[in-house]
Amino acid sequence: MSIQLLDATVAAQIAAGEVVERPASVVKELVENALDAGARRISVEARGGGLRELKVQDDGCGIAAAEVELAFERHATSKLRSAEDLWNITTLGFRGEALPSIASVAQVVCITRAAHEELGTELRIAGGELQARSARGCSPGTSISVRNLFYNIPVRREYLRSEATELSAVSAVVQQYALAYPEVRFTLLLEGRLALQTSGDGDLRAVVIELYGLEVARQLLAVAASYGEGEQAVQVTGLVSPPGLTRGSRGYLHLFVNRRALQPRGAIAAVVEEAYHTMLMKGRHPLAVLDLRVHPLAVDVNVHPTKSEVKFRYAPRVLGVLGRAVREALLSGADVPTWADDDGALQRRFELRQLGAPAPQGPESSAWGVGASAWDREHSRWDAGGSGAVEPAPREPLPPWVMPGAPEPDASERAAPAEAPQPGPALPPLRVVGQVGLTYIVAEAPEGMYLIDQHAAHERITYERLMAQYAQGAVESQGMLLPQAVPLAPAATALLLGNREQLAAWGFAIDAWGDGVLVRATPATLPPEELSRALHELADRLAGRGGSSPLDWREAMLITLACHTSVRAGQPLSLEEMRQLLRQLEQCVSPRTCPHGRPTMILMTPAQLERQFGRRT
Repeated sequence: MSIQLLDATVAAQIAAGEVVERPASVVKELVENALDAGARRISVEARGGGLRELKVQDDGCGIAAAEVELAFERHATSKLRSAEDLWNITTLGFRGEALPSIASVAQVVCITRAAHEELGTELRIAGGELQARSARGCSPGTSISVRNLFYNIPVRREYLRSEATELSAVSAVVQQYALAYPEVRFTLLLEGRLALQTSGDGDLRAVVIELYGLEVARQLLAVAASYGEGEQAVQVTGLVSPPGLTRGSRGYLHLFVNRRALQPRGAIAAVVEEAYHTMLMKGRHPLAVLDLRVHPLAVDVNVHPTKSEVKFRYAPRVLGVLGRAVREALLSGADVPTWADDDGALQRRFELRQLGAPAPQGPESSAWGVGASAWDREHSRWDAGGSGAVEPAPREPLPPWVMPGAPEPDASERAAPAEAPQPGPALPPLRVVGQVGLTYIVAEAPEGMYLIDQHAAHERITYERLMAQYAQGAVESQGMLLPQAVPLAPAATALLLGNREQLAAWGFAIDAWGDGVLVRATPATLPPEELSRALHELADRLAGRGGSSPLDWREAMLITLACHTSVRAGQPLSLEEMRQLLRQLEQCVSPRTCPHGRPTMILMTPAQLERQFGRRT
């Protein structure tokens, strides 16, 4: 077979496979072009999940009439002139592949006018072929409509997600750049409904208010730091959440390098989360909007076709400045003691570890006088023999706690009941003694002393109750006397409204409302104060974070509802309430772990107590 050059249209469609993955990819490329053109107003519209039509309109510099057709040629760009320019990029776009790639897999209408010209130009392209060109009157700037995306590549359409999910991805792109460019006024219309509109006044916190609401925005802590000069200069600005404000996924980490949006993964995301060391519960993630500014010569943005990854020339310095900036903001703005600067808190954590208890977690842990902690990470540091942590006291051998993964007890300590493999009571009768730290129930049994995590125990009870109700097709729902409005980000709103039937099966009834949803009914066990947090987590699950199969979705719903409908740590309970909780736990199929896999209880046998008090060796 002879070698020959590919047809230009075929080459463009090959490039489109990398550049245009879904409707959100189109929006990203067109919004970046608008920003590079100096736009101060950008409007994005999406219909039919973005497949039927996408429209991005801006008031930027526009395209000169003589260059409109050239803009749709492969590798045609106004942003590079030589190979040296590739290592000094100051624009978002630079490859000259976006417009021809989009035009090769869709029907495109481009209307543009340069400010110095009296008339604009309208260009129509379908499948990479020019259909028509005409002069027309229009305002300065550019408007690009992309219709019937992937109409000539039906296989690609088959692999796209639901319309609600695709609209959510479009929302996420606009949301990212609204945060990166608060001085630009963004408008987003989804299926004709206004989903987002920012003021463009340059106030980052004002954009956060539009996306996440006033209550979230007012809690965020300002981050500002700079280091070095010239090519080694690093500057960090933005906002981060205090330890008490968290989310269930990394989808709320908005990270930018020179205002270019990055995926919330890799070294940068890891450094941001590490700055919260000992402050976050396992599985929880912060909300952050952070822009790293480095010299263009010190960063390579030509790493991935989607331009969502970068490499730094001075990576250790950049990451070090970022980590310190976030950590300093947390320590100065959030009243949360940590193991590094509170010897008393560290001592108490160590003592709790010696007792085998889970660490205090979340804002409810104030009853213990310590802040939330990434307990498993502290375990790894202690158990590894230090690696940066200071031992508060000589290490004593851990007693053989009766819990999954514990050492095997000796013959005199084998009184702990094994977990029942079949449904039915798996616990001995427990006599409630009291409550410790408003978090743990102390109970006595013939086998010894039990410490029960009240939240984990109630989670298990609620989980199994909901599982039984769902299996019978009747999750108990409760109508609200007054429907409750819940503000949500545009992406979350689109996902929830697009999956009303799935939510209805779990007791939710929602409608569209302003900047979020109007809730008319909820699962009967869900307290009103937990509604907002539960909806945020459900939106994360619907976005595919944590799995997207029907089984993943069912498990996510069970765990989310169980968590948010259960008694919290830090909540006082009467003796009768504690007795009732333990009676219900005794009836559970798997009473010894919560749905997240954490133990609900630990046991200290009489022999272990005697050893701790020196009565036996």
